Amino acid sequence: MTSSVRILGRLDPNFAWDGCRIYDRSDFRPGNDLPVDLRGAAASVEGGLSSVWRLLRDPLGINKLFWAEDAEGDILVAARPYLLVEAGRRFEEIRAIPSGSVVDLLPDRPSPEEHSLVPGSWFASPESPGMEVGAIAKRIRSTLDSYLSALATTFPQAEAFVCLSGGLDSTGIAALVREHFRNAVAVSFDLQRPDGRMSEDRQVAERLASDLDLPLLEADVTEDRLFDMLDTVLVEGIDWRDFNVHTGLVNAVLAQAIAGATTDGQTIVFTGDLANEFLADYEPEEYRGAIYYRLPRLEPTALRDSLVRGLDTSHREIGVFAAWNLPVVQPYAVAVDEYLTLGDPFLRSEGRKQRLCREIFQDLVPDYVFSRAKVRAQIGNQDTGGGVLAACVDQGIDSDWLRRRFAALHDVADPAALSSFIRAGRYSAAVPSFQDSENVVS
Repeated sequence: MTSSVRILGRLDPNFAWDGCRIYDRSDFRPGNDLPVDLRGAAASVEGGLSSVWRLLRDPLGINKLFWAEDAEGDILVAARPYLLVEAGRRFEEIRAIPSGSVVDLLPDRPSPEEHSLVPGSWFASPESPGMEVGAIAKRIRSTLDSYLSALATTFPQAEAFVCLSGGLDSTGIAALVREHFRNAVAVSFDLQRPDGRMSEDRQVAERLASDLDLPLLEADVTEDRLFDMLDTVLVEGIDWRDFNVHTGLVNAVLAQAIAGATTDGQTIVFTGDLANEFLADYEPEEYRGAIYYRLPRLEPTALRDSLVRGLDTSHREIGVFAAWNLPVVQPYAVAVDEYLTLGDPFLRSEGRKQRLCREIFQDLVPDYVFSRAKVRAQIGNQDTGGGVLAACVDQGIDSDWLRRRFAALHDVADPAALSSFIRAGRYSAAVPSFQDSENVVS
């Protein structure tokens, strides 16, 4: 009997772009040319003639794709590991399709045909002699505008919700989305506090929404309701590490508010995610004398490479919003090539993000956003109290607790086994075959 492929559940929506148009599902069928120019989110499983199957995952690994072999030799594929566990597969058997892979499964062949969509230049020397920051910024702006224009053409009636923290990354996206989509709404997260005070993020978001002429949807939550979302974030975010879980909790609150405000038409959620990875713009945080969100001690470009590769295991955006049936677009994803041309001298420079964003967004972003100190929603502000990080730590929901709970939700008896599922920021990956499923890649 010829083996086949079975898809469990739904795959995440594709918003991939070839530089001119949004890819259609039919573009990913077996026998078609390889989509070598693909940028943005994509995961696809398509069958063709003669029982040929093509599995595809975008170069950054934004969309997720997991598989396991069943007792009959069929390949089970799902966007979430828990679906494979529910189908009777042991969690330890589950592997991810490698980021940027196009895999053609051919019946009666000893091995699949595999191709990579990851450009060789991404993790090579990033120096670009003669390329000034201003020129790179212009290319980033042109890329973002072209992509958003293509999305607006493809989804002309879509209602756009933009997650707005008041920081540079989300403000820039909000300003551009407003230029391209007629129906745009800003959405702001806040954790309700006993004294009723709003966070600095909310104050800035209110001011920005007014200045950008966008309606503002307030997504507020109590700590108790926040913790009710933990299991959803762990399962849909496919991660137990504290930074991604805390970010996922913020997104869960945003998603719930958006889902309650949508109409029956097309909805697209936009976020400013990924720019921090592209610019290595992360710092550890301290709370009650302990350090959280530690990063490896690497040179700037090496750290950026590590963060970009680590997107393979981050589903804190698309995965969490999917629990509320909301499709997410991360526009910065399509400008990855331009961002990765920025080398060590730029990444070491003070105020690099402000300087680059001024060049990208010009006068679309108000001056007060550039002068604002970086504050994460999951951290909170000193003058208004802690955020999601503090709420979780104070309740004993630390890294060990999150690991144990993730293991329990996926029927993993020993949480230590999770160390082989995510290693060095990557999922344990393999290319499936109808004949041999042991081709495991570290």
